Amino acid sequence: MPLRHLGSNRNGAIVAFGGTIIVKTSGADMDHVDIVDAVYQAAVRSELWPDTLCAIVDYVGAVAGNIVYQAPDGRGSFLIPGRMREDLNALYLQHYTGNPYARAFEKVKPGEIAVGNRLIDAEAVRHSAFYADICEPQNIFNQLFLPHASLHERGGIGGVALFLSRQQDEHAAEAAARLERLSPHMARAIDLSFQVNRIARAPELPQRLIDAIADAAVLIDSRGAVLLLNAAAEALLKQADGIFLSRSERPSLAAHISKTSTRLVNAIRQALLIADGEDTPFDGALSISRPSGLPPYLVMITPLAPTAVSIWDAVDSGARVLIHIVDPEAKTCRQAQQLQHIFGLTEAEARVAALIGSGMNLPEIARVLGISSNTVKTHTGRCFGKTGVRSQAALARLIASIPIAGNRQATPSRTNGKSRPRES
Repeated sequence: MPLRHLGSNRNGAIVAFGGTIIVKTSGADMDHVDIVDAVYQAAVRSELWPDTLCAIVDYVGAVAGNIVYQAPDGRGSFLIPGRMREDLNALYLQHYTGNPYARAFEKVKPGEIAVGNRLIDAEAVRHSAFYADICEPQNIFNQLFLPHASLHERGGIGGVALFLSRQQDEHAAEAAARLERLSPHMARAIDLSFQVNRIARAPELPQRLIDAIADAAVLIDSRGAVLLLNAAAEALLKQADGIFLSRSERPSLAAHISKTSTRLVNAIRQALLIADGEDTPFDGALSISRPSGLPPYLVMITPLAPTAVSIWDAVDSGARVLIHIVDPEAKTCRQAQQLQHIFGLTEAEARVAALIGSGMNLPEIARVLGISSNTVKTHTGRCFGKTGVRSQAALARLIASIPIAGNRQATPSRTNGKSRPRES
């Protein structure tokens, strides 16, 4: 009967044989089947990865290890440690991701086992600040690296790294052979972690949420590209009246006026930094003028908090920023339709009421609608009678208290479960 992995800790692993619980003191006491079981348990329960890595470290014959991803621009890089110092992990990600080992490992193909000291000038590295700050305090003399395809995408580098002491380096070939036996299981387990994370993030939920927003809503991924659009956003961007989707490999938002487009891009970039936890100045609102001469769009940009399984999101490119585009003209039209339905107003009365709710006075309303002031006063008086209020201020307060419902639009076209960004 096969062993079933139940969990592990830094001192050992817990397995079950039939109905009997067996505690193994370390990964060195675990056989190949035990380790493979542990790897697949961690694949579906990400919180087990650190302890599973500790077991792999012992099984292979190393002092420490990690699963690492180094993004090309540094943002979103992460490592999952196995028996490593947390303070040095942070130091590594901040200052040493471009070390000679990492640069050499960039050229290694996914699935191959690389022995670090065979690829670099190891003696020179031992006289570097990287070695003094990161390697020496953790008794790291050599490294084994197993690149992973999903972590190597988009110009980044990532995979499984195991670290050998000077004494363990004498048996580097045996350690590499053991890691090679585990390599297909590690590759499948890391891919499975991505899949589990996608399910946990419930990709259909963000689409349902932005579809429920009455105004145009756009979700932006970690690279600044458009990830999802709601129906209102598709319709608005299709008009290309001041704001549109750029024609590029990664569709992104742009404005027709160059200066405004730069402000928009910079605001999205700042929001992405905040979403990654950085403290940076941020102005999350701007207006975008429209060539048609209609009132400008109001654009509000909101950084989103990371998801619960955030480390895998660095590669998965989940939603990082919500962009809310308000069209005042369309909003007034929707509000007028709603007031018509609620209070039984005529179309003309509802239009006047909606403009009062937007803050306009009677002469401004007459000018906008192209009617006389007396006609506006007549419509306003009828609105008072039908809504039960006695003043323009009371009518404006009443209208402001009524949420604006969204239009019932056709479901946006989708590609692989996502709205298809339209290009202008």
